[in-house]
Amino acid sequence: MTKSLIALTGLLLLAGCAGLPQTTRTAVIHEVKFEEHMMPAELTVHVGDEVRWANHRTLPVLIDIPGLDGDMLSCEREFSNMFGRAQELFELAPNKSASLCFNKAIVISYNARMRSAAPGGMQIEPGTIRVVAPAQ
Repeated sequence: MTKSLIALTGLLLLAGCAGLPQTTRTAVIHEVKFEEHMMPAELTVHVGDEVRWANHRTLPVLIDIPGLDGDMLSCEREFSNMFGRAQELFELAPNKSASLCFNKAIVISYNARMRSAAPGGMQIEPGTIRVVAPAQ
């Protein structure tokens, strides 16, 4: 029983973006990089495109997406808690990445909180993702 549960958990973790119902998958990946700054801060993607956040820094980055809900996603990797629910606040470790795909046209505003040696110890940068319907 325990081995079966471990195997099932492993399969779910490997599934990543395949874990949610697939409405539309375009196989297009847009990457937001965290280095000295977040680049790009504004991004326009199509429904079903994957948005991948990649932390190239030596310190963690907190990604805060207020209102993030599993109903707006067609895929996710690393943004869910242990119960499979989408998290609004996620800590992205150094040299790691996390992804979301959106299943409808929407504008997402979020903040990236990057630990810093600068006074205050935290650099906060806003980001916007505009999800548009695919061209017909």
